[in-house]
Amino acid sequence: MGSEEKHKLAQAYVERYGIKVENAHEIDALAAAIKAYQHYKNKLEQVDERLKRANEDLFPDDVKDLVIRGYSITRAIKTLKELRVPGEPAVILSASNREERMREIIEELTNKLMLEREKVMRLRAVNRELQLKIRDLEVEIKGLREALEKSRSEQIAQIRREREYQRLVEEINSLRNRISELEAQIEIYKRTINQLQQIGDLESREGLTLLKPIEAFTREGLDKAFRLYGIKVGDIVFILDPSGGGRTTAERLAKRGVRAIILRGLMAHEALEVFERYHVPVIPADKVSIRWIDGLPYANPNEIKRIIKEGGIVKQSSEHEMLRAILEEHLREIKEQK
Repeated sequence: MGSEEKHKLAQAYVERYGIKVENAHEIDALAAAIKAYQHYKNKLEQVDERLKRANEDLFPDDVKDLVIRGYSITRAIKTLKELRVPGEPAVILSASNREERMREIIEELTNKLMLEREKVMRLRAVNRELQLKIRDLEVEIKGLREALEKSRSEQIAQIRREREYQRLVEEINSLRNRISELEAQIEIYKRTINQLQQIGDLESREGLTLLKPIEAFTREGLDKAFRLYGIKVGDIVFILDPSGGGRTTAERLAKRGVRAIILRGLMAHEALEVFERYHVPVIPADKVSIRWIDGLPYANPNEIKRIIKEGGIVKQSSEHEMLRAILEEHLREIKEQK
């Protein structure tokens, strides 16, 4: 029982019967006795009813004493009957003996109560120890969780660093490749600059001008020539292979503002129409004295001026006549073979 329950039981009994209790031990003893009585109350009432109903002349407290000791009501009555002296009341215990037994019972219950109190105190001490252990474990668990979270954060940071490192390595490799490409372009530009310097020296020393070559009269051929030789306004170009070029290709070259075109081979009449419209003279290569120096074609600009002035350029009409002459010659050869 808790302290509050003990006080309630003892206080009710004290107020009802006017009993005085001197200290906490007496309160505990009284409460224990009341609790025990409440436990056996039904059994004790059954004893009174049984004796009254059976019209037995046994002393009720004797029967109740045996019942409390663990006897059944029937066995207690039988036992007392067997001990009774014929012609005398069945009194086994005197009043003084009953009081003595009650004191023994109270003392026994008090001892049990003290033992239970000690047990409760031990359990409370164990509970406190367990509570402290639980708090220590909670602190340890919290520390482990923090350590785990820190380790997880460090792992995530490490993964991010590795990814960033990999990204930087890839970026460095890409930049190195780009540097290699740029260095290769720089070497090309250096060679081109050297060539242009040599061309400038040659032009100033011998009075020759570079015929900037266009290997193929196509979009790709023009792109290559524009990139390598920087064809600009006033330049003279040398088309080595004019086949494949039409109106669009011719307009692109004419819009560069070239001064003249040296032509080796035949050009489509659509391209010739474009050059005539832009007033760009087209000169056959066999009419110009071309000098190849270090793999590049050169010519005297005065000679080119003279050829243009004398009308030695390719026109659309002359192109048609040339084609017609070639066809007639080819037909004549076929007839002769027949």
